[in-house]
Formats: sequence, structure tokens, C-alpha cells
Amino acid sequence: MKRAIISEKNIFKLIVILAAVVYSITAFNSHGFYHADEQYQIIEFAGLKLGTHSPDELAWEFNKQIRPSLQPVIGFVVLKACNIFNLNNPYNQAFVLRLLSALFAIIVISIFVRSTTSLIKNRSVKTAYYLLSYFLWFIPVISVRFSSETWSGLMFLLSLALFLNNSNHKLKPFLIGFTLGLSFLFRFQIAFAIIGFVLWLIVIDHSKPKYLLKIFASICAVLFFGVLLDSWYYGEFVSTPWNYLLSVIASGGDGFGTSPWHYYIFKFLSYPSYFMGIPLLLSIVLTLIFKPDSLMLWCIIPFVLIHSFVPHKEERFLFPIVYFFPLLLIEAYTIVNRLITKRGWIMSLNIVLIVGFILINLVGLIAMGQKSAGIGRMEITKYIHDNYGDHNINLVFCSWANPYNPWHSLPVKFYLEDSLTEHRVNNLCEVNDSLFIKDAVNLLVIRKIDKEKIECSRIIDSDNFIFETQSVPEWIEKINVKYKGFENSDILELYRYTNSELE
Repeated sequence: MKRAIISEKNIFKLIVILAAVVYSITAFNSHGFYHADEQYQIIEFAGLKLGTHSPDELAWEFNKQIRPSLQPVIGFVVLKACNIFNLNNPYNQAFVLRLLSALFAIIVISIFVRSTTSLIKNRSVKTAYYLLSYFLWFIPVISVRFSSETWSGLMFLLSLALFLNNSNHKLKPFLIGFTLGLSFLFRFQIAFAIIGFVLWLIVIDHSKPKYLLKIFASICAVLFFGVLLDSWYYGEFVSTPWNYLLSVIASGGDGFGTSPWHYYIFKFLSYPSYFMGIPLLLSIVLTLIFKPDSLMLWCIIPFVLIHSFVPHKEERFLFPIVYFFPLLLIEAYTIVNRLITKRGWIMSLNIVLIVGFILINLVGLIAMGQKSAGIGRMEITKYIHDNYGDHNINLVFCSWANPYNPWHSLPVKFYLEDSLTEHRVNNLCEVNDSLFIKDAVNLLVIRKIDKEKIECSRIIDSDNFIFETQSVPEWIEKINVKYKGFENSDILELYRYTNSELE
């Protein structure tokens, strides 16, 4: 009797279904925002057209007119639809935006995988490629974010998928240019990767001038649409790419601090954990040596190189290119297998490394799918909303611990409670009974670092303070000691103050 073998097509379908489940769970749990720009420059900006925000309640980028309006407008449409269907809870609305991002990611990744699967001949390696494309631990986490980095990266990935597709349809170059233009409107810095793509088309692919002209014409049409959309959003004629360029030139690129040129090399190694970061960096090096004509490489190198020369650096700036990593890892693995002789000890080492990679990836995948974004500030606000949203709330917080206004500048109005009073103290030693008021739920928010002074931390050890929750689950906090995905000292803790005299 012949053994039943699952077809490659069915394996792919099962993986996509599993991805839909994992991404949905991650989207559901990933409350809040990974970086402030995702909230302040997109969701809060959408509030302007929703009528919930006035211009003076928006980040400074609004007055400078340097933020493209495409994604805020998408946010406006989605949130408006939520309101029409009486889905008014801000946490549910944000979940819809994350779910939309997850759906977009799964569709684009699937198209890209289908366009590149012919590059891989070995069936088992092909299955590994499918799994890595959806489940490399940081990909689901990034893919559910309604952020410019995610949407720009996905749109750029779609443009490459369209190019690599075997179709010779006459509209193909126009579609490539259309998606490249949209990727730029989501995030201007993707231009560095677009430059690499165009150079590859000229130098390696020897694309005909007519083909390139069609791509360029389509990009220009999208950029013109962007000017029209920006002008509608800002209420006057605006070219946000031009304003952004002028702003960068004026600041010298270091408006928010500087980092050394090798910052991204270190982040490649440390961000995904060294056990996964080293293979990622080696895959780039091996591809550069043995396959220098790789399209992925031609997109990645100028993107990282130019970012390395910009003084201000953040790991999120590299998020648009993370979707290339699975293919690079597979290509590097194929190169290594060709180079090594099949000695027993080498094969054993190979198996050990693969098993270790899988286990570490699985831990990261599970942990990141069970927590809020970043250090979980919005996990605290959601807890307050779910448990005390219909009460008067008196919030006392130490410096940098206010989840509604983390940087003591603009509050996150989208999540603000209607009946909220705030009191800021510099440290726990300044907490006293006079800060808490009658006829209100009295809450205290601190960072874990605030408890380092023993003489101050004794205050919350009294019977009057009841620990409610913290922004990151304790088991993930313990895992993070090894992963270093965030600073444990920044984790927020929420306490409820009880006193019979106030009740």
C-alpha cells in the first residue's frame, strides 16, 4: 500500500490557515503601539477628519505638513465604518486596524511566496521556506502593526512579487510602478530600497527603457495622487515628500538623537536574539559572496547603507525589509549545503542548529503573540477601561509612567477616559494620602525601576495599595532576560489605592 503524501499545494494551504490563526491571536493581544509614530501620526491624525481631534491636539508633524496622509485617511475610513456599526470601543477599533494589517500581510506574503517558490527545488526546504515566511517570530509581530513601516514594507514586497511573477501581461510594469509608488507614500524612506530595485533592473536584468519608463510613469501618477490626497487632508496645496526632505536637510538627520554607523549591524544580531541574528547576518554575507546578483540583496544593501549614514537610527527603520529574511535564510542554507561535504558530524551539527533555531523561534513566536506592543503601556489603559471605565478615575503616576501621556507632551487622546484626573509625582517617595480623592477609583502607575529605592518602595507595601496588573506578563518578563526585546525596568505596574476614609 502506498503511503499517503500531502501535496505541496495542501501543505501551503494548511500553513496559510495556521498563519491566519496566529496572526489573528497576535493582533488581538498586541494592544497599543510599538512606536509613538504609529499612534500619534496615523490614528491620532485620522481623528482630525473624524472630528475627534483639533489641529492643536496633533503632533508637531501636522503643522510641519511632513506626514503623508494616505495611511491616516485609510484609518479614517476604517474608524468611520466602525462608528457606523456602533463599534465605538477604541480598543476594539484599534484591533480592527491590526486585523486589517494582518490580513494584508498574509495576502502579500502568500503572493510573494508563490512568486519565489520556483527558486527552491528541494521539497522539504520549500516547506521550511513557507514556515519561515509566516512564522519567523518577529514577522507576525510586525505584520499586525498599522504602521508606516509595515504597510510600506508589504507594498514594496508586493511590487517585487509582481515583478518575479511569470506573467508577461502588458499592465505588469504599470502595476509594479503603482505598488512602488504606494510603498513610498506609506513611508518615504523606502525610496532607498526602490533605488536598489531600479539599479538591479538596469544593471542585472537589463530591462528595456520602455519597460522602465512605464514603471516610472506609474510611480509619478501615484505621487500626483498623493499630492491631491495630502492637499485635501491639510486643507491647502501640500507636497509632504518635499516638506519632509526640507525638514531632514534642516535638521541634518539628527533631530531625535544620533547613533554610530554600525548601529544596524548590532541590531541585526541582537534584536531577533543572537542565536537567530547571527544566521541572518551570515545569510546576507553568504549571499553577497556567492550570489551577488540577488534582487533581495540589491534592495537591502542600499536601504541599510543609506540608513547607516543617517545620524538618527532606530531598529523599526529596518522593519520594511524583514520580509526578505526568510528567502535569504533559505538561500544561505542552500549555499552552505552545497559547500560542505556530508560528513556525519557536520550533518549532526546541522540538525542541532536547526532544532535550536526552531525552539528559540517558537518561544519568541508564542511570547510576542501574547503581549501588548512595546512595553505594554496600552495594556494598562485597557485594564483601566475594562474595569473602571464607568467610574471617576484618579490616576497618580511617577515620572515617565503615565500610559496615557508617556512622554509628558501630548496625551494619547484616542484612548483617554472621559472622567480622568491625573497627578504626577517625581518618585514613590512623594506619594501620600493627599493625592487620592473621594468618590473616585484611585490608581497608581509606576515603572519597575521606581521600586529600586527601598525607602520609597515601602509605600506600596502597605495594606492600602493592592497590586492589580503589570504591562507585560511575568512569564514574558522572565523570558525577556535572555531575549532583551525591551527593558524590564520600564515595565509598568498598576496599583489600586484603598482607604476607608475615602470610601
